[in-house]
Amino acid sequence: MRHRFVFSILTAILIFGMCSFLVQERKKTIWMMGDSTMAIKAENKHPETGWGEAFANLFNENIRIENHAKNGKSTQSFIREGRWDSVYRGIQAGDYVFIQFGHNDQKITKPNPELFIPQYKANLAMFVKGVREKKGIPILMTPIARRHFKDGQLLETHGDYPNAVIRVADSLGVDYIDMTKKTSQLLRSLGDGASKHLFLHLDKGHVNYPNGVEDNTHLNKNGAMQLANIVAESLREQHIALASDLKRASSLATLPLSEQMARSAMEKLFQDNSFTDTVKGPKWTYDMGVVLEGITEVWRNTADAQYFNYVQQWMDRFVMEDGHIRNYRADEYNIDHVKNGRTLLMLYEVTGKKKYLDASHSLFNQLKTHPRTKEGGFWHKKIYPYQMWLDGLYMAQPFYVQYAGIMGLPEIYEDAVNQFTYMENHARDPRTGLLYHGWDESKKERWSNQKTGTSAHFWARGMGWFSMGLVDVLDYFPQDHPRRKELIAILQRTMEAVRKVQDPKTGVWYDIVDLPSRAGNYVEASASSMFVYAMAKSIRKGYISKAYQKSLERAYQGLLNEFVRPSGDDRVDLIKVVAVSGLGGKKYRDGSFDYYMSEPVVANDPKGVGAFLQASAEMVAFHANSKQKSFQVVLDNYYNNEYKKAVDGSMRPYHYLWDGQDNNGFSFLGRVFEEQGAELKTLRAAGTKHNLKDASVYIIADPDTEKETERPNYMDEQQANEIAQWVKQGGVLVLLLNDQGNCELEKTNLLAQKFGLQFQLDSKNRVKGRNFEEGAIIIPAGNEVFKTTRKIYVKELSTISVEAPAKALLKHQADVVMATTKYGKGTVFALGDPWLYNEYVDGRKLPAEFQNFQAAQELVSWLKEQIKKD
Repeated sequence: MRHRFVFSILTAILIFGMCSFLVQERKKTIWMMGDSTMAIKAENKHPETGWGEAFANLFNENIRIENHAKNGKSTQSFIREGRWDSVYRGIQAGDYVFIQFGHNDQKITKPNPELFIPQYKANLAMFVKGVREKKGIPILMTPIARRHFKDGQLLETHGDYPNAVIRVADSLGVDYIDMTKKTSQLLRSLGDGASKHLFLHLDKGHVNYPNGVEDNTHLNKNGAMQLANIVAESLREQHIALASDLKRASSLATLPLSEQMARSAMEKLFQDNSFTDTVKGPKWTYDMGVVLEGITEVWRNTADAQYFNYVQQWMDRFVMEDGHIRNYRADEYNIDHVKNGRTLLMLYEVTGKKKYLDASHSLFNQLKTHPRTKEGGFWHKKIYPYQMWLDGLYMAQPFYVQYAGIMGLPEIYEDAVNQFTYMENHARDPRTGLLYHGWDESKKERWSNQKTGTSAHFWARGMGWFSMGLVDVLDYFPQDHPRRKELIAILQRTMEAVRKVQDPKTGVWYDIVDLPSRAGNYVEASASSMFVYAMAKSIRKGYISKAYQKSLERAYQGLLNEFVRPSGDDRVDLIKVVAVSGLGGKKYRDGSFDYYMSEPVVANDPKGVGAFLQASAEMVAFHANSKQKSFQVVLDNYYNNEYKKAVDGSMRPYHYLWDGQDNNGFSFLGRVFEEQGAELKTLRAAGTKHNLKDASVYIIADPDTEKETERPNYMDEQQANEIAQWVKQGGVLVLLLNDQGNCELEKTNLLAQKFGLQFQLDSKNRVKGRNFEEGAIIIPAGNEVFKTTRKIYVKELSTISVEAPAKALLKHQADVVMATTKYGKGTVFALGDPWLYNEYVDGRKLPAEFQNFQAAQELVSWLKEQIKKD
């Protein structure tokens, strides 16, 4: 009897446990009721996509989606056909039910829709009450807007149906999402031209639509994803509990966020008529420049040519062969129009095409005659006389300083420091350190303080522009200039003020940075991205203390949480970007708090997208760098000591140098080193023990013959001995020589022989034209340096003979092409070609199957591992 009792107890416990397990295992369900704009589509209807399809991909695995929406359904037909009964039977406690009708309810009662609205409201109310009976959670939604423009204005087509939904929601105390309003805002922000890319617009010849289609009601995949994101963001904004089950954007894709945003930008931005008009040509605008600079940084991080090509193709629509810039007018004296000059200079330095430099001359010439304040500050625009805005420092100064370096104009450096000094002197609030948006020297503008001339508020994006301008100018400002420290001091003061107004809850910044609790103020994406970019770059470059890192990490996470939303495969959107804010003008902007709050807040505005691209690309470098122990990499510019006549007439060092952006430079290799923690240095003297005392890695590339340099600096026995001694004590030497006839080999072998290496006087792997396969080398699995790289390109190299302690690292057709040596505590890597210069690393020339960029990353990682541990 006692055993039977114990058995009964154990059985009850087991049954209870199983029931508990089953209860715990049941997933929360989202039921979706609606029409074709929400519904799942058959294959033969693709690419038509309901937003409900995309919505399902935004949730974690603990959510199940039951999409019962159907093409052509109204509330009445949904009930009549038994679809509501099917949903009602399945609802369980805690489930959510999304209810969105209207398109077909409105259509079936034309021309007198008001006759049906009472029934429409009654049906919605019945749905809500039924969901609540089952202890579910109803969410009402107004219908999405149709794309119906007339004379550039979006027309409302739903009559009173959206208001009917809202009235039902208010009367029953149920949550609702006003999709009519939100989608109308989206369509207006995109305009007539670009908004068609959300809908089912196809040319003739599509397999499912052989005659083509222009449907302004039904969505394509992109539109469905954007609308699904709007719904998801509404859940967050309205603090609906279901929002906690949404995936984060970073968990939805394999690509870094910078690439996801770049791909979104390339597909979605600059699609309206002002950019696509083939007769008038595209609009010359600074916000395109912000995006192109961001995509340039993604190219530099990835060596993926599609990003470079996108940038170049856009600039080629503006720049004629003679350097004329379409739709640019210097006589407007608009400081914003100078912004895109940085992209022109990048293209010139990378490609060497003169037209880009000629175009940049036009922008510089504008600055030479640009109106200034009495003390010398650039006016923001001719139409805004005597005014300096924070924005203007970013628009002009990085270009101004970069141009000075290329053209040999040292006097510009003084002027650039003055511009930042003037702006800070007039705009900085001594109490907070924050900077007012604008300053009017004349004090005549209604927005200006009659005593100080400043505007009334600290606008976040204005300070963001100013901060980005500072860190970007420092990239091109001479290290030894006596006033460089003044720029760094301004940057330090600005970053400290910015950190103090960082929102402790979200980690990001409000549109008016010092008034977070004032009604109407909001966290804003573009400014927050700019602060992340400036702060990350400042820490990485050593301009500000690493104590800022905690603030930076909170800010970057805040960007992802608050503003980044998934938008399809390896795509993201950026939300909560203020479209524009300014001062004065024809439609007068008085600089008041209410004015700033009146400007539209949109998704994927180029100014925000460009800033986020730069921020996320910089964070890739920052995170890689911050996790590494710093080490110094010294590049020889003594044995390789070629000079070239520059555009300003001076003779300048070139060929295999860190700052070389062209085909012959090592800028990409340098960036790979920096991302792994390296400090880059250049040595313009012999490689002696003293000169290498702080170096961890020393690179000698392509030593000169008399063909390259009139008086070459040859390796001698004493120098070879000193370098060998440095290696023996733990140094890492990299020899990237060249083939016979293009490099001094015999004297350099004085050094190589000390490690059991001998560069042969030959030239192998010769390539004719663009027959790249002639330069292909396959790396077998198991290589100790190149663990995943399998195919590289190396042309015209000298082979290597090895004897102990050297060993072959890679052979090709029985020849040793790479070798290594362990020598004392140090290491030597040898290859008879400079190999990793930009031409064969940056992705623009080689076919995609060649993995030189990946090889560079693996080589740098291996070199770092060889550094002697203290």
